[in-house]
Parts: sequence; structure tokens; C-alpha cells
Amino acid sequence: MTRIRPLILALFAVAACSSDNDVTGPASGTTVAFDLATIASDAVAEDVDIMAGMDGEIGLLTGSALVVDGIPGRPTVSGCNFNAGRFACPPRNQQGLTLDRTVTFLDALGASQVAYDAETTASIQLSVRIMGDVIRGNWTGTVDRSRELTITGLAGTETTRTVNGSGTESVSGSRHSGNSGNGNGNGNTTRSYDLEGTVVISDVVMPVRGDGVAPWPLSGTITRVVTITPDAGSPVTRTVVVTFNGSANVPATVNGEAFTLNLAARRAVRRGQ
Repeated sequence: MTRIRPLILALFAVAACSSDNDVTGPASGTTVAFDLATIASDAVAEDVDIMAGMDGEIGLLTGSALVVDGIPGRPTVSGCNFNAGRFACPPRNQQGLTLDRTVTFLDALGASQVAYDAETTASIQLSVRIMGDVIRGNWTGTVDRSRELTITGLAGTETTRTVNGSGTESVSGSRHSGNSGNGNGNGNTTRSYDLEGTVVISDVVMPVRGDGVAPWPLSGTITRVVTITPDAGSPVTRTVVVTFNGSANVPATVNGEAFTLNLAARRAVRRGQ
């Protein structure tokens, strides 16, 4: 008995460790967190593209809602129709994605303007919807993302602008293959999900683009509350918080679990690895 009991205890310990580290199941918390961080890296890079008018520097869209004559950071409504105080713009298609947008220029009193004026336009309201198929390395999915954004601090000469807003998003047929980000060598897993979520953009400070000025937000947060339904699994809800720091590598948490998102590469890495 003195030999059998330690052996039994050791086997139970091995089984417990194996269960704790098993992330091959689609509903595993560790796997879901990493896959959500991966999706967030793409969505946040897209958010930045829209907010800054980066014209494809980090994304697949070669045009965005704030680009004029190839100069990022300045609004354009070329080809758009002005009606009821706002510009409705024709869809823009790029790399399998379709961008629909409306643009409203407002002065300091909140009155709409028929054109952007660098001196008197105080804010811009954007309504943006992006739809289509996304392929990012080991992740693919069909996205439908909508944002309602207000950009303030525009009147006169400025070095920064502030963005606030909200939105909704869905990803259908989200498929993830390869390593699940836990470093345990499970590199051959494939996970599938459907997602629905909401987005809140809070006090994101954007630099005004120019020579030698990095495009990345200086501060502020984007919070996503996502309900994710794995294939053959039950839905779970997770909160993803991204905090900007002026660089392309930004800290993020998924229900408190720490990641770093590389917005330029649209990739997520679990912190501490």
C-alpha cells in the first residue's frame, strides 16, 4: 500500500494538470481569450484606420473616412451627396471589404456645414459600416462592423483630435487554426465561432498626421463586450479592453487576462510569453 498510494496520487496530479492546460476544446477559456484577442487586434486596427484616415498604412482599406487627395488626416467628401445636413458617400470596396459612410461637418455651435473648413469646423460626425470577408493568417471570418464616431478639437490649428463613439459588430464563421496562444504546443487545433458585440470608444486622442508623426493613438480606450458562441458549445460573454499608449503595440485584456496587440501586424500575443 505504501507504494501504490503515492503512485495513485501522482496519476491524479498528472490528470489534473492535463485538464487545466487542455485548450483544444472550442469553449476553453484560455483558447477563447486568445482568439478574441486576435479578432480584437484586427477590429482595433480598423478602428484606428477610420479615426485617423490612415489610408491603408495598417489595414487593407486604401481609403478611409478622413483622407483627401492622398493626404491622411484631412476630411474629404468628394463624390458624396449633401442632404439633410450630412454627406452620404458611395460605397468603397477594397480587398473583399465594403465601406459605407456618412460624414457631417459641424461648427462650434453645432450647425452643419456644406464643406470642411480648417478654421471653423469644430467637429465631425462619422457613421461607418464595414462588411466583408477577412483573412488574417490563421484567422478567417465574415465581419459586419458599424461605428458612430464624433471627432472633436478640430477648429483652428491643432496637434491632436479626440474621438468618442460606439458601435456594434458581428463575426460569422470565425475560424481559428494553429496554436491557441497558450504555448503548450497545441498547434493543430481548429476552432469555429459566431460573435455578436458592442463597442465603446472613450476619449481616444489621435495625433494630427504629418511628417515624422506616428499615426497611433496617444491615449484613450476601446471596450468591446462580446458574446461568442463556439461550434457545439454554449455562448459565453467576454469583455475586451484596449488602452492606447502612442505605439503600435498596445496592452489589452480579455476578462482581465493580459495580451499585447500589434496593430501594424494585426496580431495578438499573450503577455508573459
